[in-house]
Amino acid sequence: MTCAFCQLPVPPSRVPGEGDVPAYCCYGCRFAAEITQARGDTGQLSWLFARLGVAIFLTMSLMMFSMFGYRQQIAAGQGVAATEISSQLGGLMQYLSLLFAAPVFLLLGFPIFAHAIDQTRRRVASTDALIILGVAAAFLYSYLATLTGRGETYYETACAILVFVTLGRWLEARGRLRASDAIAALQRLLPDRIAVERDGCNIEIAPAEVRIGDRLRILAGQRIAADGRILSGRAAVDEQLVTGESTPIEKGPGDQVHTGTLNLDGTLHIEVTSDAAASTLARLTALLDAARRSRGRYHRLADRIAAVSLPVTIVVAIVAAVLGYHRDGWSAAILSPLAVLLIACPCALGISTPAAIWVALGAAASRRIIIRDAETLERLSDVQTICFDKTGTLTSPDARVAEFILAEGEDESVVRRRAAAVAGDSTHVLCLAVLDYLDETSPSDAPICESRTIPGRGVLADMDGVEIVLGSAALMADRGLRMPDTLQKHVDRLLESAGPIMLIGWQDRVRGLFAFDESLRDDAVTAMSDLRRMKIELCVLTGDHEARGRRLAQRLKVPVHAALLPEEKVRHVVELRNRGRSVAVIGDGLNDAPAMAAADVGIAMGCGADVTRDSAAVCLAGDELAAIPWLLRLGRRTVRTIQLNLLWGFAYNSVGMMLAATGRLNPLFAAGAMVCSSLFVVANSLRLATERPRSHAAARPTQHVPVVQVVREAAA
Repeated sequence: MTCAFCQLPVPPSRVPGEGDVPAYCCYGCRFAAEITQARGDTGQLSWLFARLGVAIFLTMSLMMFSMFGYRQQIAAGQGVAATEISSQLGGLMQYLSLLFAAPVFLLLGFPIFAHAIDQTRRRVASTDALIILGVAAAFLYSYLATLTGRGETYYETACAILVFVTLGRWLEARGRLRASDAIAALQRLLPDRIAVERDGCNIEIAPAEVRIGDRLRILAGQRIAADGRILSGRAAVDEQLVTGESTPIEKGPGDQVHTGTLNLDGTLHIEVTSDAAASTLARLTALLDAARRSRGRYHRLADRIAAVSLPVTIVVAIVAAVLGYHRDGWSAAILSPLAVLLIACPCALGISTPAAIWVALGAAASRRIIIRDAETLERLSDVQTICFDKTGTLTSPDARVAEFILAEGEDESVVRRRAAAVAGDSTHVLCLAVLDYLDETSPSDAPICESRTIPGRGVLADMDGVEIVLGSAALMADRGLRMPDTLQKHVDRLLESAGPIMLIGWQDRVRGLFAFDESLRDDAVTAMSDLRRMKIELCVLTGDHEARGRRLAQRLKVPVHAALLPEEKVRHVVELRNRGRSVAVIGDGLNDAPAMAAADVGIAMGCGADVTRDSAAVCLAGDELAAIPWLLRLGRRTVRTIQLNLLWGFAYNSVGMMLAATGRLNPLFAAGAMVCSSLFVVANSLRLATERPRSHAAARPTQHVPVVQVVREAAA
């Protein structure tokens, strides 16, 4: 096997075990390949690291050359006269320092200079101008001293400053790239090329070139490359990336499928219904990217502070130059303002907010939580009241049988067996609930010969010549089945409380009644308890019947406002805000959209493919209520982290400028302090990635598809 970079033979110990992993003969070839073959942000980061590595080597050599000059200065201070050879060697070391310093200035200084020019043309206050001004002053002073043979040189100081500044920016860029890996992981889901049938021809195109009307053939184990409708075939589809549902969904002709979901078995032929730019995966990616680029109020505050610091720094640097000249001459007049310019560079101040935001957004994305912008993340920390919708939010979308009532004189075993037989022949959600409740394992009286579903009403089944009717009261009346008085009382009671019911009957008579109720989600009580411990005021806004509202209030021990129209929900939210409360509304239906829009933060649960819901500032792709307290804790920790970063950056700049202006801070130490300050901010922000659920419900292990694992690792 030959090296993938230089084409020389690869030693057997470096040959990869399996797969298409490229082999390299040495680490140098691997590193060179990473630099030359990488593209986008990764390529720029690799090239920056390469330039930094070369500059560090040259700067370390400069330090060794400077040692001879320092020795001569010490000897002169002790009254030892320099010999002719010593003077010649001193001049040689200065020229060698010039030779080694010039590449460093080109590799690291020129990009900073170009960026400063670009910012100046756009009339943006840039600290790069301050850095390059200080470094250029030290370099030119040293160059003149070398040519004239008089004065001290500061090549190593200027180069070390460029190294420290670039190192800080490399660390910042690396943190930003890792925070952006959640987006890159989504984009890497789809294959590079996909087979498409277009205009009667089979062609291979990139996923971005898919058009509406194209037909795709998706084999088992492949990811679906576009939003579409199934034309033929059946398969189990893993939609966890989009909906958060870990159980695969059976899909067949006519069903919709989404980009990025995984075909587990079978072959599907689908017709594309949206182009690549409007696909579910593209919208999800766009939301993540927009949130990453947005600016919250703390980010805007940091920008204003940085803008004000620029003229202040220039004034302080001028004062430092004057004081330094009167104190120690031209040497101090150059070094003192140089130290001011370096220590005042607001790198830590500039990355204090975005670093925390990037990490927090990555942590949220790893739990399938899409936050639309940075300001939403900051508003989450202020939430004092949460208003929940009931149906589909606190309650499970699956129905359950709450009561089974027999008509007087009926044989319970016969009714149960026949109800189980008819319900087992239908996929309706209420029929499935009946089947689950009865858990019938004994054989029915006779096999069902034929069944027919009446949309919105129920099921008719022919069982040994007898028509069995399972459905609504209206269907019973249509089929001429009489309602016994004992059952009619229960029907009236249940209809009054707005509870869904299903009746079963045959041979002119209704035989039994199934009453359904919604079940609370498994983690509803735990999530409510967690929120109460966080001092959050809770309430439920529902359009459901008041009787159901009272039962829910007893179970959850929170106020429930029932029988509300959408506009009444909005009015309740507005009243809370008028009282000075910061309100979040959590819902999952279209009727919740006005209330979510009226709240400080709207949170949509189970939005899945509908990630573009305009009224929601936060979209939970799953339906895990335990994510709510986790999300609020993340918002609070993010704001605390931003505040600490800003406080540190402001205090560090202020104290450092005073020390530099009075000549107590060497420029080299100023540059090192700037890097340490940036490291502190980045490390403090990365602590947000360690936020872990505290509740039992949230701590349950969740099965993720590989992309979610990639996103989680990238965010960490």
